[in-house]
Amino acid sequence: MNEFIEWDRFTIAEPHWLFLLVLIPLIILVRRKAKIRETALRFPSLEKIERIKSGKVRIRLWIPHWLRYSSICCLILAISRPQYDQSTQTILSSGVDIVLAVDLSASMLALDMSEGKGQERTRLDVVKEVIGDFIDKRRYDRIGLVAFSVNPYLVSALTLDKEHLRKNLDRLRVGLTHQTGTNIGSALAEGINRLRSLESKSKILILLTDGKDDPPPPHSPMIYAEGAKKDNIKIYTIAIGSNSRTRTYLFDPSTRDIRRFPNGNAVVRVADFPVDKDILQRISKSTDAQFFEAKNKDGLAVIYDEIDRLEKSEVELSVNALFEELFPWALAIGLVFLLLEIVLSRTIFLKVP
Repeated sequence: MNEFIEWDRFTIAEPHWLFLLVLIPLIILVRRKAKIRETALRFPSLEKIERIKSGKVRIRLWIPHWLRYSSICCLILAISRPQYDQSTQTILSSGVDIVLAVDLSASMLALDMSEGKGQERTRLDVVKEVIGDFIDKRRYDRIGLVAFSVNPYLVSALTLDKEHLRKNLDRLRVGLTHQTGTNIGSALAEGINRLRSLESKSKILILLTDGKDDPPPPHSPMIYAEGAKKDNIKIYTIAIGSNSRTRTYLFDPSTRDIRRFPNGNAVVRVADFPVDKDILQRISKSTDAQFFEAKNKDGLAVIYDEIDRLEKSEVELSVNALFEELFPWALAIGLVFLLLEIVLSRTIFLKVP
């Protein structure tokens, strides 16, 4: 077996034999009743019975029985054929290629999506958690990750390696792209370039932002949306944030981290973060996709669930079925228990009439 055991791979090939296990309590009950009748005949004096019922003697008397019933359990388990699934799957064709574009502008430090008092969470914290769940659901799809502010940053190329993708998702933070503004068009250009040349059945770009173009770009994002339409790329857009005016951490360009007071506490201010919902709606509509708004974590999770439902994968798999039979182990252990019971019953636990 592999060094690391995956317990969910254990299966029982013929589980109906396990119903024989219910006979063991019945056997124990019948034997106890027979023993009581036998004791009533063999011990006319209560003094002997009390001595036999003392703790150490009672445990010693039960050891052979425990070995016998354990051997029966193991033998029943053996005939039910326990197996370890070592089957492998190879993806021949991925149904959907997805690029996730995530805004890393300073407004992603806003705290309006925190889930309760005493637990401050930025918009980016919530986004990373929900996207992580989305990645886990798209098991057979290639997914890439793009971060953007003024300029885009390729965080992860399209990959089937979800563990690698999750590690790169964890790296996302405001300041990663060295700027804190927003350029939606640059994010679209990077995502589209990653998808354009692929021959997948469906190509999806999911752009998430909480702002608008700042500084104003030289070209409208609609130019890139029109190009995506020609390349059969759908662009889903998500505007996040419960309010444009909200409490927020401040970004410190000198440390590329949250600004802090001398005592180490984070600086929190109230700021305005307007969102250009109109351009996001136009981008999605032009590519036959949808625009969404998320005001909290639950709302954002529902949006990604909806996209997951709308963009289902059809995957071609090559399955190599391989099961390792484990019944010899159960059979061997059962025989060892049975042998011990026979040996001990004729030596240490020998009954003398």
